[in-house]
Amino acid sequence: MTPSPTFDVPVVVHHDSSLRTTSLCIALGFGARHDPPGSAGAAHMLEHLLMSAPLGDGPSLSERIEDRGGDCNARTGPESLVIHAQVLTEDAADVAVWMCRALLEPQWDQAQFEAERDVVLQELAAADSDDADTVQDAFFSRLFAGHPLGSPVGGRPETVSGLTLDSLRGAHALALRTSPIAVSVAGGLPEDALREALRRGGLGHAVWNETPDPRLGSLGGIPGPPVPQAVEQWPDSFCWLLAGGRAPRAGDPRRHAYTVLAHLLGGSPASPLYARLRNQEALAYDFRSWSRNYSDSGAWRMLAGCEPDNAPRLLEVFREVLSDVAEDGPCERDFAAAVRRATVEVVREAEAPLDRAIAVATQRILEDRVWEAEQEIEALAGVTAGDVARAARELGDSLITVVRPERV
Repeated sequence: MTPSPTFDVPVVVHHDSSLRTTSLCIALGFGARHDPPGSAGAAHMLEHLLMSAPLGDGPSLSERIEDRGGDCNARTGPESLVIHAQVLTEDAADVAVWMCRALLEPQWDQAQFEAERDVVLQELAAADSDDADTVQDAFFSRLFAGHPLGSPVGGRPETVSGLTLDSLRGAHALALRTSPIAVSVAGGLPEDALREALRRGGLGHAVWNETPDPRLGSLGGIPGPPVPQAVEQWPDSFCWLLAGGRAPRAGDPRRHAYTVLAHLLGGSPASPLYARLRNQEALAYDFRSWSRNYSDSGAWRMLAGCEPDNAPRLLEVFREVLSDVAEDGPCERDFAAAVRRATVEVVREAEAPLDRAIAVATQRILEDRVWEAEQEIEALAGVTAGDVARAARELGDSLITVVRPERV
């Protein structure tokens, strides 16, 4: 029998005895970009099996948590697989044990694997019918062409169909052997009780707030920014338009200016882009902007749904507003509102225990630091109008645009 690995796991606890619930999150630094060659979709498939497969000789992790009245879910990203739950504090220690066992001691059989693979294929089919999803996959495939970050998080039907139980077991073993794990808890569960639960669950060698195990080896450098291309043909039905480009990596202090820029050009009525798209020209009802950072790059996006006759003008207006910010900087009122909205977003995340637990664990595997709301707020306060103008110029210089559905 292969000996169990020894885990040096950073654990961050935010104990609040006034709360009757506890939120727990285990993050594994193994996402879609880490899928083994030829096994695209493996991390996403692992997510499904960890939640839905029977745990030992009893119900699955999700069933056990729901039986206690709690809520649970999991998600896969480009660089992480996250399991989270929110339960009554009296049940939190048991849930922590179950989460550890689901991650460390899966016991999948062929029937369970095939059933869940069919579920994943149905999920991919549903996403493929939603142009708001497919436009993002198309955007990433251009933004990071030829790099694992450009692959769909869930894989493609043909790659998922090619997964086997043995390949999933191999991917799981690879993930535990090479990827960092972090645990975050926010709520009423005391630290000592959590320590004991982790020991019972198999994460007994937890090192509190220490450096996690090294990440997977280098996957190769990020390719240069893609060459901007004009939209050659516009759809003849309602469509989703996505315009954006590269953003700084996690840990790069410039990332905060891109966050502010996303709020400046977001879907809020206080946004100058909203004033143009909604109030002045009525080009779109639903649009938003956001920025995400990964270990070695990032992505800034503006997504809008619109009628086909409006799409060319919508893109033109977006470019005009982005160019105005790049050349002249944001006006004082718009800039202050964008910083304030970014700050409120951080505060809301910090004050919602489940959101806090997820943010802390996810950030801990991405960077060698603990996510702290006050540090984020201080960094946002340090962003200047000139920083935002510079971010807008950098974005505008390599802006790419994708539209779905494509015109046939």
